[in-house]
This record gives sequence, structure tokens and C-alpha cells, in this order.
Amino acid sequence: MDSTVIYSDEFIRIYTESRNVMAQTFKKGLPTERIWTILSEHPEVGITSLNTLRLLLTSAPAGPQKIGEVKDRIELEVSSDGLTAKVTFNMAAQELSLISKDDLKKELAKVLKDNGIVFGIDTEFLNEKLVPGRPYIAARGIPAVDGTDAKVSMYELAEAKPEVSESGRVDFYEMSLINRVKPGDWLGERIEATDGVPGRSVRGEEIKAAKGKTVSLSYDKNSVAEIKTPGKTTLVSKLNGAVSYSDGKISVSNHLEIDGDAGVATGNLKFDGYVTVNGTINDGYSLEATKDIEINGPYGLSNIKSLISTQGSIYIKGGVSSRDKVEIKAAKNIYVKFADNCRIICGETAHIGYYSINSDIAAKSVVFDSSNGKVIGGCIRSEIYINVPICGSDLERKTVLEVTGFDRQSLVRRMEEIIREINNKKAEQQRLKMQGTGSSANTADTNTNGLSPLNLSDKFIILKNEIKALEEERKQIAVYLKTKGDGEISVTKRIYPNCSVILGGITAAIDPEAGAQTFYLKDGEIKTV
Repeated sequence: MDSTVIYSDEFIRIYTESRNVMAQTFKKGLPTERIWTILSEHPEVGITSLNTLRLLLTSAPAGPQKIGEVKDRIELEVSSDGLTAKVTFNMAAQELSLISKDDLKKELAKVLKDNGIVFGIDTEFLNEKLVPGRPYIAARGIPAVDGTDAKVSMYELAEAKPEVSESGRVDFYEMSLINRVKPGDWLGERIEATDGVPGRSVRGEEIKAAKGKTVSLSYDKNSVAEIKTPGKTTLVSKLNGAVSYSDGKISVSNHLEIDGDAGVATGNLKFDGYVTVNGTINDGYSLEATKDIEINGPYGLSNIKSLISTQGSIYIKGGVSSRDKVEIKAAKNIYVKFADNCRIICGETAHIGYYSINSDIAAKSVVFDSSNGKVIGGCIRSEIYINVPICGSDLERKTVLEVTGFDRQSLVRRMEEIIREINNKKAEQQRLKMQGTGSSANTADTNTNGLSPLNLSDKFIILKNEIKALEEERKQIAVYLKTKGDGEISVTKRIYPNCSVILGGITAAIDPEAGAQTFYLKDGEIKTV
């Protein structure tokens, strides 16, 4: 068998037999660092068994035994993604420096061709000073550019928040409760997902690009239309109405807008949807709607029969002043500039802009929006808290502030439950994301659960909206939990005589000398701050 000696001295002989690297030791004493120096000078040697080599050195004389294999003169490595091909020259430095560039180019070209490397070849590095054992990039492919995911933007409902101003003798109480649109108005859009650009490997094979994931648009087809243009789908209103969301689906609900007054010209009104009255409601007439109601007349309401929103909120720009305790009732919030001799009942928060006189107000919480707001006479009853700057007047009219109290631990448990639900839904979103990533880019394909990517996006949108609703509930509970104790009444400026402050059925003792006073219910007792 032919053999070639790589190195030989009085301690060791290293040689090749065919493609095997053999070693035989003659005596002990060869320094370890010397053997590594020898091997570093011969990059063509690939050690496959360090243990065998160590044993030969420590038990000399010993061998011959196989310690490695001869590497290819030009070793090729193609990356797993097929985008790069690297070559390493396993030759002694002297040999590599003496070989002609032309011969080396021919030899390299044959290696590349024999291994199917046909694309992106660049051998300019051969003109540099080459170093044995160092990898050089001989070919580069073109990576695929994945498509972009669809991006959705939707109409955002304006936050219902009163704007209060007090400047000399001028004041106003402004807000927008109803989000009005007309036919053709923008309600949302989807920038469509793109297919991406395919790449090419160093072997000339096409590298497929992943298509961007699409997202469905959730909308009511009776009131919202789709307009498709290249690269974009736009949602627009089909009719005059008010924007609302239900179960994550955008829609345009019925909206009745009365330019003047409601009453003599319209009769009593009962409407399924939103109502805007740009004037007032005439005395003796009633208005009932399922959704939000806006009364935008600057003079407000007087001796009407009733004003009711069965599912929404009510905003009265000019306030209410009546003789016979007119009833204003809403399922959610009521916003009123002032309340004079009326009855207000709402399921959430009653916002009083400036004052309440001889009125009865019942809500989960009651807030006076003006820094000089005052309650004079009547009774304000709340479940959680009341916040008013001034209670009573110099005339010492009987005024009652009462908070019935709430179960704090029940709210804390609900908060913990909401947080768990949010976390679970976010985890489910993440699972859907992973399924979407792992599924075929073709929307006709299905994943392991039998859901197409489009159905996955539908489910993702539903989860997103559920999380949003839970977050809103969490924020509201967080506001309630800021209340001191199990119910709070805060008078931030002054309490006049003949005012009663009641918490949990217990009447608080009021310090007549004190200005601002805060009372709260704790362990069945009233505490003060």
C-alpha cells in the first residue's frame, strides 16, 4: 500500500495510507505543544481520534494506528439554507503560495461544478494572499424576501369626556357622545398582505418566499361596504348613522338627527338607535332610544315627560331645570351641565358639570366636573363614590350625600379573574400566531386544527376585541378600587350646615370648622381624612 510521510523524527512518524492518517511512536518525551505545531503546519490532516494520538504518545513505543483522515485539498461547505458556499484550502502554506492562480482557479471551478454550485460564484478572493485552513465565501445566493403581513386600521371611537370651562361669566360644557358618519365616510382599511420575492440558492434552486398573513375585516355588511383597490381594502359607511362596535364588529347604527326641537313637530319619540337633538325637547314630550342620546340645545331641558336611553348614555349640553322632578335615565353614563329639580338615574357614572339643586341622583358613582361644582338640596346616592367640591349653601337647605358601599373583595376577585382571562386569551393569540406561521402561505390550506389561515385571523380578531373589552372593564374596576375603603364621599372645598353624609347606612359626624373632608367606610365604621 502506497504511503506518504508527513512528518518523522526520533519520537514519532506520521504518514498517510490511502486517505487514512497513521501514527507510530518510538519513544516517550515528545512535548505536547510540539505535536500541535506539527499538525498546524499540515492543514491537510484531519484528526479524528485525539484519544488514540494521546495513547500513542504516552505508551510509546506504540502503533502504528489510525489517528485521522486526509482532508480534501479544497474543502467545500454549503450552508443549510443554501445561500453560501465556503471553501477552505487544506494545503501547506508553502504549497498554497507556490501554486499558480490559474491552476487554483481551475481546481476550484471543478470542485464547485462537481458539487452543483452554479449561482452567485465569486472567486475574487483568489487574488488575495490565501491562508490555509481559513474559509472563504466562493458563492452567495439571493435570500427570499418574505411577504409583509396585512395591516389593519379601524375607526376609533372618540372618548366621551366633558370639556368644562369657567371664565368670568362664561361657561360651557362640551363633549361629543355620538360618532356620526355619512355614506362614503372612512371606517377602516386593510393594507393587503404581499406575496414576497423568491430567492435563489448557490445551486440555482428557487427559494420560496413566505406569503404575508392576511387579516379579516370584521364588519356589518348591511351598514358597511368594502371598496377594493390595488393593495388595499377600505371600509366605508353605507348610510347616515353612528359608528359602534359589537363583539368586535364595526357597524353603523341607525342615527336620528333632529335639526330643531323634538316634541311638537315630531311627537313622542321611541327610536332603535342613536338620537341627536340639536335643539331641545318641548315640555310634556318624551324621548326614548336604545343607544346614546345627545341634546345639544344651549338651553337644555325643562318640563319634559321623560328622557331614557335603554342601552347607552345621555349628554345634555344645557342641563335640566324643571318643576316636577323630570326623570332622566340611562343604562350607562349621564352627562349634564346642571341638574335643577330633576331625577337622574344611571347604571354607571353621573357627571354633573356645575351644580345640582334640589335633585335626586342615583348612580354607581357621581362626579362634579367643575372645580367649583356644588350640590344644594336633594339627595345624591351612589354605590361607590361621590366627588363634589361644595355641599350645601348659606341657606342651609337639607342636602344628603349617601354611598351605600360596595364589596371590595368581590371587585378584587373580579379583577384577578379578568387578568387571568386576559393572560389566557393572550396565550391563545400566541398559539394562533404560531399556527399561522407554521401553516401554508396558501389560504386554502389548513393547519393541524383544521383552521385555514383566514379563519385563524378571524379568531385572532375576536380574541383581540375580547381582550380590549376586558381591559376596559379592568380599567373601570381599577378606578373603583382607588376608592378609599368600601365607599367614599369626598367634599373637596366645603360642607355647609344641614348636610348629611351617610356611608353604609351610618351618618357621619361633620366638622363644621373643616373645609375639605373625605369620608370612607372601613370595617363597618366611617373614617375621615
